Amino acid sequence: MSHATKILGLSAYYHDSAAALVIDGNIIAAAQEERFSRKKHDARFPENAIRYCLGEAGITMTDIDEVVFYDKPLVKFERLIETYLSYAPNGIRSFIAAMPIWLKEKLYLKSTLKRELAALGKIKITELPKLLFAEHHQSHAASAFFPSPYNKAAVLCLDGVGEWSTTTV
Repeated sequence: MSHATKILGLSAYYHDSAAALVIDGNIIAAAQEERFSRKKHDARFPENAIRYCLGEAGITMTDIDEVVFYDKPLVKFERLIETYLSYAPNGIRSFIAAMPIWLKEKLYLKSTLKRELAALGKIKITELPKLLFAEHHQSHAASAFFPSPYNKAAVLCLDGVGEWSTTTV
């Protein structure tokens, strides 16, 4: 019997935290955290949404093969630093406001996610599935393309923010 590939997709720590479970290319469950917390645009770790997705499939965190986060935080940090340097000294107030958050939280996102996932699954960090980071626009495009009935398609993403891009095909 072949092993079904189980992927847990996550969005968190910006706005509208959510989780989606895909097994062998089929979406099994997806939910936004705000549906459980009743907090509009909830940005926290989507603990309840993950529990819901796992419950719908009747599996636990140890059954997951890969966890994929919607963004590449280190690439985004590089963009922020380069942008601030390009426009210095303009934007110094924004820079001063943004840096403590990045230096205390966002640069350690991989560790934070592992800690949260291990706590949710009541397992050791070493027992977690592989943690991957997709590009922001790639995540948007995948969420449109993979559930579609098409084998080939062009996907246009227009977004206010990504790692570097705001528009991609």
